[in-house]
Amino acid sequence: MSVSKTWNALRDREPVETNASRDMHACMEKMGYTIPVEVHTMNHHSDLPKPITSYHIKPESWIQHWANDCPELLAGWNGNRRENFSAFWHAYQVHHPSHKVFTEHEGRLRDVVPIILHGDEGRAVKRTNYLVLSMESPLGSLDDPTTRTCNCREEMGKRVGIPSYGQDLGTLDAETIGICRNQVTNFKGHSYLSHFLLFGLGGWVYKKHPHVVDELVAETVKSLEKLFYSGVNTSCGTIYAAIVGIKGDMDFHKKIMELERSYSNVGTKSALECCHLCLAGGPNVDFEDYAESPGWLQTLNLQRPWSTDNPPALSGVPYDDTCSEQMLQPDLFHIHRLGAARDLIGGILIFLMRLKFFDYPGSSINIDDRFKRAFSYFALWCASKGKSPGLRSFTKQFFNMKTLISAPWASCKASDSVLLLRWLSHTLKLNLENPIVPGHDNLLKRMLQVTEAALKLGMLHHHKLWLSRNCAKMFYVHTMTLLRGYAFLGNESLKIHIRAFIQKPKHHALHHIAVFIKKELEKGCSLILSPQCFACDMNEDFLGRISRLSRRVGFRLCDLRVIHRYFIKVKVLLRRRMARKAQNGCHVWSKFNRPKPKRT
Repeated sequence: MSVSKTWNALRDREPVETNASRDMHACMEKMGYTIPVEVHTMNHHSDLPKPITSYHIKPESWIQHWANDCPELLAGWNGNRRENFSAFWHAYQVHHPSHKVFTEHEGRLRDVVPIILHGDEGRAVKRTNYLVLSMESPLGSLDDPTTRTCNCREEMGKRVGIPSYGQDLGTLDAETIGICRNQVTNFKGHSYLSHFLLFGLGGWVYKKHPHVVDELVAETVKSLEKLFYSGVNTSCGTIYAAIVGIKGDMDFHKKIMELERSYSNVGTKSALECCHLCLAGGPNVDFEDYAESPGWLQTLNLQRPWSTDNPPALSGVPYDDTCSEQMLQPDLFHIHRLGAARDLIGGILIFLMRLKFFDYPGSSINIDDRFKRAFSYFALWCASKGKSPGLRSFTKQFFNMKTLISAPWASCKASDSVLLLRWLSHTLKLNLENPIVPGHDNLLKRMLQVTEAALKLGMLHHHKLWLSRNCAKMFYVHTMTLLRGYAFLGNESLKIHIRAFIQKPKHHALHHIAVFIKKELEKGCSLILSPQCFACDMNEDFLGRISRLSRRVGFRLCDLRVIHRYFIKVKVLLRRRMARKAQNGCHVWSKFNRPKPKRT
């Protein structure tokens, strides 16, 4: 049936308000606006008269569908499945040789899809949460290889006194290196075409019935085991899949993996382990140790961070029995832009305010007026740069300061944290050139150095999936400058009785990323897997879109309708993308994007 006939049939039908959503979805399916992926139903026991019904999509269904219909969404922007998968796994083997994929699928790595799981909670109706679990391939499907350049080699050449951290030992052949250099991260284009929904569940369900989440995750694990050991049949033969990481914020990791060692253990009375990868935070193991070879490095992967008597379901995913907790990869988005950067912003700004850098002769010195003056400078800088920040004022609540002895941190979005860092860099440079308060030049230089390092961690957004040695070395230098400079500023603030720059588990997690980079360099790796691979920037966009759908559909069948509308949008995006690809980037003329007629 044509689109016009379908719409006419729907228009002529007598309206039935109670079935409007069902009729709309039936109409969209007749027009072909859906994805032929099976939605599975599960019934869960409860104390209600009726069982709880949930809806989910199995990972094997997604792999089978995309391998048949659009392999580039799994294999990368050039769509060469065998070439990209084989090169990815050979480069990954240097980084993680004990992964089960190298014993189970030796000789057929070209048929194994690398996948990453992500989970988090978004905002649903009436201030409740909406849990979303999704999967993705680390190989990006969109790229323009002619526009990506970096100057890391030149920058490293200007720096003297930095160790070499080993030499390139030629761990990969030239063909593999050539293919990997063209592989990009999954951070371009619409998030619906790179992240695939497994299930969504409202907080009104899983907060009262947490076993529903456990059963859905158990079903997902069964599907992942089938993908790993048996694979699925496609038009290109049998395709397998293997997990390379589970990403999300620290709260999601703690809940989904039932971690006994996590950020929630940090306190002042007891020395408890606060890291799922090592025993940092425990007795005689400081998590604030930012040395080249920190003490906690000896405790890496010694113990599982969950109960071995009753392990979480996701710990059974085929990965690596010797270090299964390594699946929980540190997320640079939450750790840096929503972590260390916000702590740095709060510390520097309050430090400058307390030292009268935003005062003038005759001005009031109460904290609220100082906040107003500081924000007026920030707003003026944003206007001069053509920027539109999301925040509207500086207050004690914004910096989480109940009293003057509270350690400040900025409660801002990730985009605003970048703007605030750039403004602080500008402010510090002005004060170094024309000091408002003399006598603090050395401290201001350190603040500027740390701020610039925090900004330069964004370099990974302009790099591809695999970093060359110079790029990895550059990232390591910026990370260690940020961590050690932050610790130095914390010590200096204590000397003048200002509480700021306190240490948190996110700083330790950032150090884990730096230590990983250093270890790969010392091993002589030709290419190093970019930490951006496990960052959640695009996942936050995907989570926000799915959560927004949950607020737009009916409450009774919310989870099912979210999947249906997600399918509709994916189909529209695919048609648009395929049409543009067929016309080599030319504008696609169709009745769906026909321009509006001009008024006469």
